[in-house]
Amino acid sequence: MNDVDSLGGEVIDPAEGQRLADTSPARILPDPRIIWLMFRRNALLFSLVTVAVVGAVAAWTLTRTPIYEGTASLLVEVATPDVVDVKAVTKDIATNSEAIYTQVRLIGSPEVARRAAAAYAALRPADPKSATDAREALAQIILANTTVARVGSSFVIEVTATAPDPQFATDMANLVAQQYIAAQREAKVNANSDAGKFLQTRTAELRADASAADAALQQYKISNGLMSAQGSTMAEQEISTLNQQIAQAEAELAEKEGRLSAAEGQLRAGGGGADVGAALGSGTIGTLRQSEALASTKVAEMESRYGPLHPDLNRARSELTEIRSQIQQEINRILSNLRADVRVAASRLSSLRASRARANGTLAGNNSAAVGLMELERRAEAAKGIYETFLKRLQETSAQEGLQQANARLASAAELADEPVFPNRRLAALVGILGGFLAGFAAIAISEYLRGGIRTKSDIEKRLRVRYAGAIPTLDSTLGKERRTEPPEEYVVSHPFSIFAESFRALQAFMMLGGSKATGAHSGRVIAISSALPQEGKTTTSTCLARTTAMGGVSTVLVDCDLRRRGSSALMIDKARPGLYEYLAGEVSLDEALVLHPESGMYLLGTATPQPDARDPLTPENLARMTAELRQRFEVTILDTAPVLGVADARAVAACADRVLVITRWSKTSADAVEATIDILLAAGAKISGVALSQVDITKYASTGHQDIYNYQRQFRGYYAN
Repeated sequence: MNDVDSLGGEVIDPAEGQRLADTSPARILPDPRIIWLMFRRNALLFSLVTVAVVGAVAAWTLTRTPIYEGTASLLVEVATPDVVDVKAVTKDIATNSEAIYTQVRLIGSPEVARRAAAAYAALRPADPKSATDAREALAQIILANTTVARVGSSFVIEVTATAPDPQFATDMANLVAQQYIAAQREAKVNANSDAGKFLQTRTAELRADASAADAALQQYKISNGLMSAQGSTMAEQEISTLNQQIAQAEAELAEKEGRLSAAEGQLRAGGGGADVGAALGSGTIGTLRQSEALASTKVAEMESRYGPLHPDLNRARSELTEIRSQIQQEINRILSNLRADVRVAASRLSSLRASRARANGTLAGNNSAAVGLMELERRAEAAKGIYETFLKRLQETSAQEGLQQANARLASAAELADEPVFPNRRLAALVGILGGFLAGFAAIAISEYLRGGIRTKSDIEKRLRVRYAGAIPTLDSTLGKERRTEPPEEYVVSHPFSIFAESFRALQAFMMLGGSKATGAHSGRVIAISSALPQEGKTTTSTCLARTTAMGGVSTVLVDCDLRRRGSSALMIDKARPGLYEYLAGEVSLDEALVLHPESGMYLLGTATPQPDARDPLTPENLARMTAELRQRFEVTILDTAPVLGVADARAVAACADRVLVITRWSKTSADAVEATIDILLAAGAKISGVALSQVDITKYASTGHQDIYNYQRQFRGYYAN
């Protein structure tokens, strides 16, 4: 139900809809103003955490031992250049990844580390690490501080060494790479040398085997008469020669027999052998024939000249007869020679045929021995072939001596580092700054998550679902650099135009401009100030609100209903006198129980002494009678109640008021406690107008949220005078 206020404004009945519905639109992303607000109100925490993280990173960086890095690159060549066109003893590296990763493992092996340690000792003999007894330790250092990795899928391998000394890191990387190359080359040289020694020994053995096999073959040939020349055995060659000689001898025999037969035929024909071809061809007979012709001519001449008995004729005839006798003798001798030649040719032919028969027998024996000969020849050829193969390989291996190349070369040597890789100061600075920011934001998030207190208008309206009545700052936070010299309740009187006093006028406006009066047009308004817990600023708020209202020309009375703590009473009553107890008991009148504060014009109805017994004077009847009389006397009655969660009287006092203002300490009191207080007051029938934040530090940006006045306090500085 809506009423009209005394100022003419339409207000909402606090009994209707005291809990607000959450009407805020759904957002996909958080409100950036809320994020900025959280950051600003936790700026100090953010700064401290950020500085702490940056300082810790800086301290850690400065206290770390710097580590330098040296990197050498090796290029693995799968095929080494061929200086000579011979087959190498050791094979080249395969082109697959497994072979490359095998080389990576070999480079990082302890053996290469030991070689590098020995090379370092030779390079830096003055270094204590180069001592002979420290050599193994140096190798372990190199092994532990060197990493070997393949660059992607390429044939490049990087050797990276780290050490506090940049020169040592550079030396380690270069020496490991160099010693790997040297070890690989030495392995090839040793393999070639071992192969050469083996081949020499084996070649000598094979030479002896081949010689033995050849000797056995020759001995077998000699023993079995299998000696050969121009591809034929001696027996074969002998038979061939004999056959030729026999054929020739047969031809000669036939010729001589023919000549003899012809001569004998002529003799039988009565020719006397004078026409024998052999005789005709004889030089002696020819000479004798000439002499015969001359003698015959001489006899013929002498017969014509002389008589048959002439001595000269007889001598001539005797000479002719002698010559003819000589011719006949010569013919006879030639015939005898023909017969002798036939006999010799026949004898020679017979001898040749006998020799051929013997050679045929030898050849038959050789053929049976040829089976063993072929076996020995195969053995000899095999031994010779193996020997020649090993001899050729020995020559090839010997030709490779001094030509072996490693299957890797140094692509780039490690250079002396100018800056350490650890700690990386630039990276540390970046990590420190980013880490500091992240830690700062995390601290803000944790702080906001762990923050149980209510801080902003949004917390009240969304979490508690009640109206936000305003915020009451701490006096110190409103003074800036000025120093406080008086308590808050006195400050609002002495500085009525200050920010601190203005907060109570805003609270007064909130309480006075909303809600309906209980009875009558001239009845005063009764306002209860309550809180969930002690020490939330309830008494200070009640006192300052009462004085500010009274100073505004509104007759105001403050009733101290907190009979146990007597906070408001202690501020104005310093001696024994009648008060609330006596008034409620009917022992004194209202005027006798009231205490005036002259500076503000506010009245106080309180107690000079604590509650004497357990009897509760704040019964509903007494409260109804008291508020009815106060309504008639004052325009505004402010009831300072006890904490709701701890004292039951506060519920009855709040229930008799027209409006109830719940005070909660900014960022301290938990939302659960305030929500429990609201539930208790609503259950008691109290009319809650809203919740106000007390003891707010307005020096913190947007202390009560970006929707509150203190988010814009700098813009209103000219309106206030502290």
